[in-house]
Amino acid sequence: MTPFDGLAPQVADDTRLRQIVAASADGLIVVDEDGRVRFLNAAATTILGRSADELMDQIFGYPVLGGERAEIDLLHPDGQHGVGEMRVVDTEWEGAPAQLVSLRDITEHRRVNQALRDAEAFNWAILNSLNVHLAVLDARGTIIAVNNPWIEFARANGDPDLQRTGVGVNYFTICEHAHGYWANEANDVLEGMRAVLEGRLPIYELEYPCHSPHEERWFVMRVVPLRGQRTGLVVSHTNVTVQRQMARAASEAAMLRERLEALERELVDVERMSQQEQVVPRRVSAIPLRQRNPSTFGEAVAIYHELLDVALMRQRGIPDAAPESGLRNLGDYLGIQAATPRDVVEIHLAGVRSAGTGAPPIKQQAYLEEGRLMVLELMGYLAGHYRGRALGRMGELDDGSTEPA
Repeated sequence: MTPFDGLAPQVADDTRLRQIVAASADGLIVVDEDGRVRFLNAAATTILGRSADELMDQIFGYPVLGGERAEIDLLHPDGQHGVGEMRVVDTEWEGAPAQLVSLRDITEHRRVNQALRDAEAFNWAILNSLNVHLAVLDARGTIIAVNNPWIEFARANGDPDLQRTGVGVNYFTICEHAHGYWANEANDVLEGMRAVLEGRLPIYELEYPCHSPHEERWFVMRVVPLRGQRTGLVVSHTNVTVQRQMARAASEAAMLRERLEALERELVDVERMSQQEQVVPRRVSAIPLRQRNPSTFGEAVAIYHELLDVALMRQRGIPDAAPESGLRNLGDYLGIQAATPRDVVEIHLAGVRSAGTGAPPIKQQAYLEEGRLMVLELMGYLAGHYRGRALGRMGELDDGSTEPA
């Protein structure tokens, strides 16, 4: 509602105009054809920061065009700045053409709006700094905002123009039209999002693979309600590949440790069995192989590296000339060198590290996967070597031999 609502373009009744001008909360000024102030109300003096005596019969100082709306800078005598909104309509004053200027001080309004914009920019700066792909959906599932990581990931993964993942795209529709491998999962996601939107679920989460040609990746999708006056959803996708790999590594380490302890117990049993038969076995050394015989350790690492490559080639169906007894031969070789299961673990770690150096991430992962099986198999061959040697000594004893091996 403005002072001009219901006011005819031509105001002939000066008395009526004076009453309207005096009562208005907006600053109202009458300017004649020469641009001089002929009348103004108290609100105008407050907005302009000058008295009526200073302004009457003086050039108004601002360009006035009928029917135009403009923002003007307000400079008060004390040096303070403000912002005013000015509107102008043509009228008559004392029988002569004039213009009626409406002034409204919008300094505080502008300050509040700027503060809101600054706060919003600050909030988005924080959201853009997170390593999370974030999108805001309205109640119909349409994407209304995304952060920079969301945009960057979409452009790097097959949607450079954001035609399927950008603002304005309906997330629900994308899920509804999913087909092939992802169809069932997309239906679950759609149902989860709608359950959160309708208040049937406080949060929906899903961990899913999203592998690229160069690496394996896992993400967690989280959907929560949009808090505030608007109804909607906040959807985030967080890369949890590192956490998943760490969890898998911890599980593999526990399994390897359990296998290591079992093999060590088996070696102790073999030694005890030999002692019971009065056979002096060739004891394994307490000093790590890499310390007491670095060249042998390095040779074993090189052999293990080669066997890793052979295993990957077999996995891909590539024929090779290497015999399948390679791990068994390595186990016997390490047994001759009085190696322990812990030496096997060190050879495994050094071999995987050597094989993976400079390799693409997906090949590094393949080395880890294949090595996990190979190290257990190699430990079994090492234990088998010691077991066979102990049984052989007992056989020699039965034949009457008293010479220790």
